Amino acid sequence: MRWSKSVRALLLLASLSAMGPASAQPPADAWRLRIESGAVHRWRADIDAGDEFERDVWSVRLGADRVLAPDLRLGLSLGYDERDYRFHGATGFGARAPWSDVRELRLSGSLSWKADERWNLFAVPTLRWFAEEGADLGDGQIAGLLAAASYRVDERLSIGPGFGVFSALEDTTDWFPILAIDWQLTDTLALRTGGGFAATQGPGLVLDWRPTEHWALTLGARYEKARFRLDDSGIAVGGIGQEISVPVYLGATRTFGSQLSLSLIAGVEFAGELRLEDADGDLIDKTHYDPAPFGGATLDLRF
Repeated sequence: MRWSKSVRALLLLASLSAMGPASAQPPADAWRLRIESGAVHRWRADIDAGDEFERDVWSVRLGADRVLAPDLRLGLSLGYDERDYRFHGATGFGARAPWSDVRELRLSGSLSWKADERWNLFAVPTLRWFAEEGADLGDGQIAGLLAAASYRVDERLSIGPGFGVFSALEDTTDWFPILAIDWQLTDTLALRTGGGFAATQGPGLVLDWRPTEHWALTLGARYEKARFRLDDSGIAVGGIGQEISVPVYLGATRTFGSQLSLSLIAGVEFAGELRLEDADGDLIDKTHYDPAPFGGATLDLRF
C-alpha cells in the first residue's frame, strides 16, 4: 500500500469526525484535543534547461494541550506529512527525478510559562523523521528546538527575540533567529508570528484581519526549508534532498462555533531552490525554480 493512500484515509477520518455533533467545552484544567488536516497543490514551476516540477502535500496532525498551573501550559503534538514530487524534463533535475514521495513524521511538545506580568517564555522541542519512501525513516531523524521570550509592552503589543536550532542529516547544526510578536494594531487587525501549513523549519509573519465573528482573512509569508534522506535506488544512494522557498499567501477562514474551522489558502512560492547531496552532505547538483502558484484547504477541529 502506498503511504499516500494511508494519509488520505486519515484526512477523510478527520473530515468525518468534524461533521459529527459538537461536544461541550472541556473544563479549564482538562486536556483540550485538536485534529488538523489539509492538502496543498503547488503547480508546475520551471527549473533549469526547460525542465519543470510540481508538488502535492498532504498533512494530518493530532494535538493536545493542558493548563498545568495559572501561569504554565503544556502541549503535545503528533503529525504526519507526505510530499509528492513530480519532475518533468529531459535534462538536469527533470531528467534525473532525484526523488518522488517524501514522508515526514513529527513529534513535538510545547511549554509556555508566564514568568510575570510582562514576560512570557515558550519552548517547542521537536523530533522529526524526514525521508523518501523506500528509505528508513530512522535515517532521516532530526532534533530541534524553538524558543523565545516575549515582553508585553502594553495591552496591544507583545514582542521579543527567539531562536530555532536543529540538527542536520550530515551531523551539523542549523540555527536561525525568530521574532516573537503579537501586535493588535486595531480591534480587528493583528500582526503575529505565524506557522503555516505543514510548516518545516523557518520563521514567518501573518497579518490577521477579523472583520466579523466568523470570518478571518490573512496575509502571510514564511521561510521554508525541508531536508530529507533519499532511498537507495536513485542517483544519490542514501543521499540528501533539500527544498527551500519563501511562500507568500492569502487565506480565508470560516469558523463554525468554537470548535470547527475551514480555511482556504492561495499564494506564490518565491526564491525556490532544489539541492541534491550525497550521503556525506557533499553537493551533487542544485538549481533554482521560478515563482509558482499554490492553493489548498485545511480543516481544524477542536474538542
